Order: sequence, then structure tokens, then C-alpha cells
Amino acid sequence: MTAADRQRYAQLVTELREHEFAYYVLASPLIADAEYDRLFVELVELERVHPDWITRDSPSQRVGAPLPEGTKFERIRHAVPMISIESLFDNAAVEDFVARVAKVLAVETAAHAEFICEPKWDGVSASLIYEKGLLVRAVSRGDGTQGEDLTANLRAVRGVPLKLRGVAPDLLEVRGEVMFRIADFDSMNAAMIENGEAPFANPRNATAGTLKRLDPAVVASRKLHLMCWEVVRVAGGPTFLTHTAAMAAAQEWGFIVTPHRALVHDAAGMIQFHDELEAQRDSIAFELDGVVNKVDSLELRRLLGARARTPRWACAHKFSPREATTQLLDIEIQVGRTGRLTPRAVLEAVQLGGVTVQYATLHNAGYIAGLDLRIGDRVTVRRAGDVIPQVVGPITTVRSGEEQVFVWPSSCPSCGTSAVERGQYRYCMNIECPAQLRRRMQHLASRQALKIEGLGEKAVEQFTAAGLVHCFEDIFHLDYAKVAALERWGEKSASALQIQIDAARAPELPRFLYGLGIPEVGMETARALSERFRTLDALLALGVEPRAGTHAGTQEATLWDSTELRPEKSADAFAELCAIDGVGEEVAGSFLAFMREPRNREALAAMRRYGVEPRAMAERTTTEVEGVSGKTFVLTGSMSRPRPEWQAVIEAAGGKVVGSVSKNTDYLVAGDKAGSKLAKATALEVDVLDEAALRALLSD
Repeated sequence: MTAADRQRYAQLVTELREHEFAYYVLASPLIADAEYDRLFVELVELERVHPDWITRDSPSQRVGAPLPEGTKFERIRHAVPMISIESLFDNAAVEDFVARVAKVLAVETAAHAEFICEPKWDGVSASLIYEKGLLVRAVSRGDGTQGEDLTANLRAVRGVPLKLRGVAPDLLEVRGEVMFRIADFDSMNAAMIENGEAPFANPRNATAGTLKRLDPAVVASRKLHLMCWEVVRVAGGPTFLTHTAAMAAAQEWGFIVTPHRALVHDAAGMIQFHDELEAQRDSIAFELDGVVNKVDSLELRRLLGARARTPRWACAHKFSPREATTQLLDIEIQVGRTGRLTPRAVLEAVQLGGVTVQYATLHNAGYIAGLDLRIGDRVTVRRAGDVIPQVVGPITTVRSGEEQVFVWPSSCPSCGTSAVERGQYRYCMNIECPAQLRRRMQHLASRQALKIEGLGEKAVEQFTAAGLVHCFEDIFHLDYAKVAALERWGEKSASALQIQIDAARAPELPRFLYGLGIPEVGMETARALSERFRTLDALLALGVEPRAGTHAGTQEATLWDSTELRPEKSADAFAELCAIDGVGEEVAGSFLAFMREPRNREALAAMRRYGVEPRAMAERTTTEVEGVSGKTFVLTGSMSRPRPEWQAVIEAAGGKVVGSVSKNTDYLVAGDKAGSKLAKATALEVDVLDEAALRALLSD
């Protein structure tokens, strides 16, 4: 080792960091790519000769070793929750937001808020933590309370500083959006198609999929970027008064920040920035779907505070959905897991916001009739929320007269069973319908139902493809020797599956009912039915009675299979079901139709022959918790644990969980991606809790 070598090495590290800053942050490269590559190779060669010189922040250390196959990313709790931002869809809502801010601030201070307007990037959010200037952790948003540790992969993203520039604080946490440049995404997809690989649907999906890869080298090869949009925590460093000042510091530390930004004083300024940015949307390098408006003063943000899920000092003003015109080639029927027949538009393929759209749901008969859609129509389509393809309506002025009115099929297109009409929907009630079978099996085995962990999607597909299951009840009659012979199985795995299935032969009745996937019967309804009737035999006895010639007390005489339908009893059974709290006419009708379908009763009878005996639900013990007891809760959105588990906890504390929001609702518990229920709760001024707030309430 010479002093000159060591000096040259330090010089290379400094130069390469500065070149990365100029290229990624300032978008103003100082040297050609070939020259950068030459310097990088020189650095790597010096590190090969002197490996003891290498530090974690070296430009060569972005890419670590691949993670072992099957590795699961560790869950990390956020020090500061990554809560959602309220979405607004029109100018009036923006004006209301500004008025609300002013109203709250008027109580606390004479100061007036200024607002910073920035793009709402359409990528994957992440939080990056630095200690003494070095990147120590990068975590995905997850459910807002905790996310996944993606440090190894985020280190591989160019533009993410491994070491902060300048004077670094003791602790720094920033948040940003990981994204593809649209041009890089298009190039990657073109290469994948050329290689015979399936392309990604859109840049966001590509980003999410890339960050879940176990090999950081793959991440490094895909030209991802991180756009910093918030400084969350600073310790042992500068104190900021405004978001604007914090973002200026973030750029100096080495982060990419948006060049599209405006400081405004009122709603008119926000609306103007929104409209101008929307007009430039197609010329911007990254995908965006709106504008984020934030109070610039950090002190005023503190005074404004936050609701359970959203800050009071920020909102997202969304762009109008992208629209295009195309041809409606056909309307086909899809059969869902619950047997619901859903019409789907088959469209002449059209590009919409960088995504090829060929299909769009048409929901139900009323939707088609309301739009007056006809096969062969020229139609307008859009991406609702810039995600879900939606048919807006036909262009009637160009109709030729050859367009065809859609006629609903009277039977299931998959199995031929007569379709049962329930309001605007039609259902196939055959539990053994081929179109439903796989998804029904997966649902029956799910955590909320029978908890057969070894019977996931891949296993069900494998078993059906191998001819090991032909109908619903075959789950409980598997040939485990043949299972063991399948690829990736073996005797040990097959034996483990057998143990799980055997343990699932005596489920609590609510779990069993829920697992059957009866339309309109969720876990809440299954519990209500189980509390009233206690046994499956009692439920099957609704509107039926034993066949002539059977003998009470024999297995052959069981109500599972030895019954005949009695139409004269239907009205009484229907009324009895409707009298149960939480069971309305639609649910009652759907339940009776399912239970009276002969094929379903045959399947249930076969399950009993295979040893399936649902047991009565255990009597609930209640330990009343003040603030929960006597209160009515609604659960919505994706949560860290299944909603039925949360329901059980709430009910054990004396609360009540219902399915829909009303003026009588005390609390809405909102998980990730809460939708219409959250909007309704907000309109009715129902208290909204996130999971952390629910835990706190339950522990009081």
C-alpha cells in the first residue's frame, strides 16, 4: 500500500459520489457515462487489492448478495406512522379544505397558512433512516403502522445516497416515492417482450414487483429512482421552520426532490397549479396522478394535527381520469367465487395512461341498462382513479343500427345450473361449479375459515390439474400417496397437509359457514346464524323435513342429505332468518337458495361421510372495556390481522361489529385502502380509528 494509492482511492470515492449527485439529483451530469464507468472500474480494482478499505457507503457497495430463496422481508414498525392523505376530486373540495384549515388555525393563532403544492407521484412509498450520515434502514409503507425492511434493495436504487453529503445530522428520516422513469419502463417492457417474457402492466406494478425481488442486483439493473417528498425526523442537526426549507436541505444532502413546486396562499393558487401540472402531465418523466397540497409551516402543521388516518394539514387533489374511445366487441359473463355472474366488457385494445385496456367490468344488469350499452357500440372508457378500467358510456351518435342488446343468460355459463336472480345480480348456486371450484376451495382453506395453511392457491391448482380433486368435498378425501408424488411435495409435506386437514374436520360452525362462500354471508352473518341455530342440521332443516321412509337417529336419516324441500315452509323459514339481527331479505334469500340447491346438499352430505362435523360456536366470554362496551363498530380496509379476529376482540370487550356505516355507528376502524365506508363515516362525522387507536381503546 502506498500513500498515493490511498489518496487516489479517497479521491475516487468523493468524485463518484459527486457525479452521482450531479446525474441523479441535479439532472446535470458532469462527465460522460463512459468516463463514470472508467472511474468506477478503477475504484473496484483498488478495493480488490485493498479490501480492508471498503466501507458500507462506498459507491461499489450498493448491491449486496442475493437473499436466500424463500426469505420473507422483516416487518418493521414506523417510528412515525405513514398515514394516508385525504383525496379530493374537485375544486369545491379544495376550497373546503382551505376553509377547514383556516377555521382550525383561527382558534389557535392569528397566523395564516401558506401552502406548498407538489406532484402526487404514482410509485411505491418508502421511508429511509440515516444515522451519522449513513443509510441504516429503508422500510416500505406497508399498512402505515409497519412496513417491510427493504434496505438491501433500496441501497441498490441509484439516487438513494448511501452517505449524506455535507454536514449530516445524527439522525435523519426522509420519505419518498420509488419510481421508474416512463421511458425506462417502456424500454424494459420492450426488452421483456423481445425475450418472450410477460411485460409489466404499468410502472407502479413494475416498481412494487422489483422491490420484492430477493436479488438486489436485479433491482440495480432496473433504473429505479427515489423522489424525496418529506423530511420526517431530524435529531442532532438543523431545525426547520418550513417544509420548503427542509426539502432544500434534503437536496443538499443528496436526495432527488421535485422541480415542480409552488408556494401559494389560497385555494385559487392550488387550483391553478393543479390545472397547469395536469396540462403538462404527459411531458413529465414520471407517472403522477394529482397534486399534494401541504401547509408549509411545520409549526402550523403541529397545531392542525391529524385525524385517525389523515393529517389535517394536507390533501391530494387528484387529476381527472384518463379517457379514450374504443369498440365494445362483446359482453361476456364471469363467474366469481361466490357464484355471482358478472358481465365484463370485451374491448378493442386501447392505450389508456400507459396501460393497455382490453376489459372492463360492467357490474350488473342495472349498470348495462342505465348506460344503454349495446354490443358493437363505440364507447368511452377511462381509468377510474387512474387504476380501474371503466366504461363511461356509448357514443350513440355513431350507431349503425347493427348493435345488439345484451341478453342475460338464464343459466351459469360454466356448469349450466339455473341462475338465481337476487336484485341486480344473478348467481350460480352450485358449489361444484368448475368456474368457482378452485377459488371456493382456497376460500374454505383460508385463515378466516378452516385455516388449512398448506392448501393455498398453488396447491389447489396442482391438485385439480393432477385430477386429485374434482369437487368441493374432495379436499377431505385426498389420496396423500399421490400428493407426495407431486412436484415439490414429498412424504413429509403430504403428511403435514394431512394433519392440517384432519384438524379442520371439526371447525366452529361460523368458520364452516363462512368457508362455504355463500353469497352475502360473511363472517358477521355466519356468527349471527350460528348463534341463533347452533348446528348445521338446524340450518339445513329450514323449510325441509325428512324424506318418507327414513328413520330418526340413523346416519342415513340426517338432515344433511335425507330431506325433501317443502315450499309451503319457505315463507316461515324466510321470516325466521329475516328476524335475526344483521340478516336482511337479500341475505336470507341467498342463504336459503344456497342450502336448497341439491348439488350443495349432496356436497355437504359427502363431507359428513368424510368425517366433517362442524361444532356449535363456543359461548362468548365478555370482559367489558370502558369505551368499547355498548359501542357499535364498523371495520373496513386491509388490516394487519383478519377482520374476523378484530371482530372477536371487540365483541369480547362488549362492543358490537356491524357491516355498514350509519348514524348509529360509534366508530369506523379503517385499515389500508378504506373506500366508501370511510367517506360515509366522514360525512356522518363518525369517529374514525386506525389500528393503533383501536388497540389503545381496547387497552383502556
